[in-house]
Amino acid sequence: MAIAELTEHLVAVEAQESALAGQVRVAVHDASRLEWSLSVPLPDSSSPAPLDYTLDVEIQIPQNAFVRHAPWDQMQAFARLDGPAFATDGALTIDQLRRGALAMANQLARSSDGFARHCRLAGSLFATAPHSELEEALVIWVDAALRIASDTRARLCTPARRGGDEPAEVARERALVDEYVSVRLLEMLAGAERATSSLASSRTPHAERLAPVLEVVEGRIGEALALEITHRAERGYPTADPSSPDALERYLDRASRLKKHFQEVLFLETESYQVAERAYHWVAGFVALLASTWAFAWQIALASRSASTGQTLGSGLATLALVAGLVYAAKDRIKEVGRNWITRRVQRLYGAQRITRYRAPARRLAGRDVVVTARETLELVTKKLPDALNPECGAMQSLMVIHYEHRGSVVPHTPLVTSGVRRVKHVFRYDLSPMFARLDDAVKKIPVLDPETRRVRFVDAPRCYRIPIELRVTSGGEKHVETATLVLHKRGLERLERAEDVGDSNPSLPDVGLEPG
Repeated sequence: MAIAELTEHLVAVEAQESALAGQVRVAVHDASRLEWSLSVPLPDSSSPAPLDYTLDVEIQIPQNAFVRHAPWDQMQAFARLDGPAFATDGALTIDQLRRGALAMANQLARSSDGFARHCRLAGSLFATAPHSELEEALVIWVDAALRIASDTRARLCTPARRGGDEPAEVARERALVDEYVSVRLLEMLAGAERATSSLASSRTPHAERLAPVLEVVEGRIGEALALEITHRAERGYPTADPSSPDALERYLDRASRLKKHFQEVLFLETESYQVAERAYHWVAGFVALLASTWAFAWQIALASRSASTGQTLGSGLATLALVAGLVYAAKDRIKEVGRNWITRRVQRLYGAQRITRYRAPARRLAGRDVVVTARETLELVTKKLPDALNPECGAMQSLMVIHYEHRGSVVPHTPLVTSGVRRVKHVFRYDLSPMFARLDDAVKKIPVLDPETRRVRFVDAPRCYRIPIELRVTSGGEKHVETATLVLHKRGLERLERAEDVGDSNPSLPDVGLEPG
């Protein structure tokens, strides 16, 4: 009964979160790319008006470490539908099977987050719940994950009619669903193991009393893991053999392919264009016409002056030639300055540098209707801030701010809402690798005193840098601000730190931490 109640709780939490506007998350995607995502609810029939929202992102990089680059070339953005409904029994279409598998993955992610949350609460100094309740709660999360995987296999991996004439591609998709369930269940169990290990190695004063509880929970995780590995071996799925690098590589590649295969059904089709590029030819032609007219008028004036002075040679002719050269040089400058000025005016008129439309694929909406329209601006801004070490001393620090603004509008579509779609999720990734070349070495030697020999020795210390990041979201009259500090070194991005994670007593002061190498 507890497992069923917990499963219902997962669905209720998911429905509650889908009603909240402006869900934002920032994370390190890989060694070079920073990722942030935003989920906005899809309006239903009760609110036919489009939902407007705004996302502002600021990444502060000191000028001495900044490398000039084209910002749009480093930016990657895409959108997908989120929160699919669980497929019903006997679903025969491939899209229904894929959406059902994604619903399973969503519920497993919820159970993994719930398990980790219980572990964090148990390690808190203010934890007061009996440890017997903690053991029961953690085991229930694991059992709930197993029940979700079992129910998904019963609904999606077993044909509705035994011996029926099911198409071969549908049968193949059912097998892929089973393998995907296995991969996501292994990820959930791995996350649970990491959470228990972190709790066991933490400095909580309850560590000794928690040890027997964690031993029981880890035993349950091990049993579930062994059963799933046996299932994979029986089905012939790739296994993560720790003694074989090739097997590990094949397992990761297969897991990545499965994830992309199932998530593809939710991705929206992207159509975008740069405002300046679309207006470039018209603007360039108009400015060239003005500059040519100006130069032609001067040419007529100079020709008239030359005719009136006759064939006089000397300083007059030299002056005439100099003025003619200046006219033609000014013509080119007029073209360049005028084109840039009018381009900025056009961008200001549109209110963005880029216009992006996200359309539903034809298999979801036959007319490929627009689901989201967004106006985007990405620019580099110079800013000066007081020195973080002593703001009152008058010293200033020069920063280059990567500022990204996304102003979107989500259009309601009843067929999508009816099919179970609750949100539209935007994912943005920015490549920061151009600045790695200007950073100091990732490891530096520092002197320390050896307590045994009382002599100086040198140890390797990691040389990391910290860059403040701020995300501001406005949607439906609600505002949300997410702040974090990106930790990186010469070899790439390392992690994100938040004020609550590091115990920062004064998070308002920027800690850029970048110095000349």
